[in-house]
Amino acid sequence: MEGTLSKESKPARRRAKMKPGELSAKIIFLICACLSIVAVFGIIGYILYGSIPAFREVGFFKFLFGTTWTPNYDKYGILPMLVNSIIVTVGATIIGGLVGVFTAVFLAFWCPDKFHLRYEGSSKFLQKLVAWINKINLRTIFDQIIKVLAGIPSIVYGLFGLEVIVSLLSNVGGDGKGILACSILLAIMILPTVTSLTKNALDAVPEQYYEGALAMGNTKAQAVFRVVLPAARSGIISALILGVGRAIGEAMAIIWVSGNRVLFPSGLFSYIRTMTTNIVMEMSYASGLHRSALIATGLVLLVMVLLITLSLNIVPKEFKGKRGNKVLHGDDSRAVVFRKRGGVAMAAAIFGMVCAALVGIVLAAIVIYILARGVGCLSAEFLFGEQDIATPTLWPALLATLELIGITLAIALPLGICAAIYLNEYAKKGSKFVKVIRTFIDALAGVPSVVFGLFGNILFVALFGGYSLWAGAFTMVLVVLPTIIRSTEEALFAVPMPLREASYGLGASKVRTIFKIVLPSAFPGIATAAILAIGRIIGESAALIFTMGTAFNFSGDPGSAASSLSVLLYICAAEGLHMKEAYALAVILLVFTLILNLIVYFIERHVKKKR
Repeated sequence: MEGTLSKESKPARRRAKMKPGELSAKIIFLICACLSIVAVFGIIGYILYGSIPAFREVGFFKFLFGTTWTPNYDKYGILPMLVNSIIVTVGATIIGGLVGVFTAVFLAFWCPDKFHLRYEGSSKFLQKLVAWINKINLRTIFDQIIKVLAGIPSIVYGLFGLEVIVSLLSNVGGDGKGILACSILLAIMILPTVTSLTKNALDAVPEQYYEGALAMGNTKAQAVFRVVLPAARSGIISALILGVGRAIGEAMAIIWVSGNRVLFPSGLFSYIRTMTTNIVMEMSYASGLHRSALIATGLVLLVMVLLITLSLNIVPKEFKGKRGNKVLHGDDSRAVVFRKRGGVAMAAAIFGMVCAALVGIVLAAIVIYILARGVGCLSAEFLFGEQDIATPTLWPALLATLELIGITLAIALPLGICAAIYLNEYAKKGSKFVKVIRTFIDALAGVPSVVFGLFGNILFVALFGGYSLWAGAFTMVLVVLPTIIRSTEEALFAVPMPLREASYGLGASKVRTIFKIVLPSAFPGIATAAILAIGRIIGESAALIFTMGTAFNFSGDPGSAASSLSVLLYICAAEGLHMKEAYALAVILLVFTLILNLIVYFIERHVKKKR
């Protein structure tokens, strides 16, 4: 996305010359935009500082390639956990990447907009029912399925994996836990990322490629898989890379399905422990060298994820435009050969339809299972009862979550909006500095939640004198800031340029134009950014366990420890002592996810109609 200032005419720029007050505003916007750079370097610096004792005492190479992790004897080697993390990530990418790419192909080329049912009978009820069904937009439904899957909290996925995936796999081998269970669960979690980004890449391919392939005598399946898909290869690879980053940084979802043993894998059902799950399991009671070793594990994880995220800047330059139009430059004989050998392409198209159906079935299974197990657990005592030491209730966690949302958005929204204003309204076209800022925003977005938690534990917990809602809120500001910046920037970019020109023509300054014209016009997009941030806050658990704590009771004082809804679900299910409360919380979190997605849908629909 390029800055809109480059699209202004020279007279408009002269009219928008900055006065001292406007210069101050620009500096503020610039500082907010640079916060992502400061945040990334701050996270790396603090995590590195906390890792020094472990590297000094254990040795860097011995720590990285050691095979024994026994804190009681001060032996710390993470190689088994590193290998396990890589294996489950590869497995998840193969499964989730394959299904995600083919689902995107189905959505882009084979998913019908509407049903075309016919009813010849005389029943008015059935006539109305068929007419109503024919009005349903299937593409919209699938888009919402993908978004709902993306919005489901990790801890809910973990509960589903423990009770459903593990149970199903136990019929195949062992007790179901291990590499295969982790890979399948992570594959489901990266599906939305791979599918949505791949579909965007396919939609970005010029339509002439597809039409030209058809004109040369290729079937639809051949045109899609021989021309359009190769042309979108750079975007697909980027989607897979982001999926890898998502999978390798996940902790809460797989902590219950991995088996949690520091061993090298010996089969699909062998118990394992990844780097992320190791941090979550041991950080609460670690101290001294043990704590430093866990932070050093987070540093290795952070470096891996940052390298994966930064590689996105290399992929488009390497692959963009190298393939995709080869068929269009072929001769007629080649088109005839394709036509004779179109069975593979048609089979791939059918496989795409199967994958799309599988995605819908997975979402339906998650929703139905959680509702079936959890609705009956929603008792009045749990929803409205007073908190005691033995039994958790909803209100303390709900109050803590609402306060967490309010404090986080009060800080993150102004910072994110100001950063987006600088990037969209002041940044020059092709500026290397702006590219650096956007690279760091992407890097911040890719930092795993457990690393955010480590950073918050080192800095904010110490700053606020212990676990507190303040520490959790400041950590969550860093977590949601990239989402707010990118969503707001897109909303600002969508504001028509003539509105700015008209404001300048009436003598308004640039700052006044931004606050009186541009921001009000972009309000629906900014509201969407806030809702997405709320969804991330509600679903977060790993970062909050290390900063807010796990206290059942909460009086409303942000300076005290508390549990959010997701953290409370983890506490209830971790030892199996409060499974009814855990399922009730899963239902509540799922309902919140569905409501937030519906709000985003109606906002986007309103914006499209308005345009």
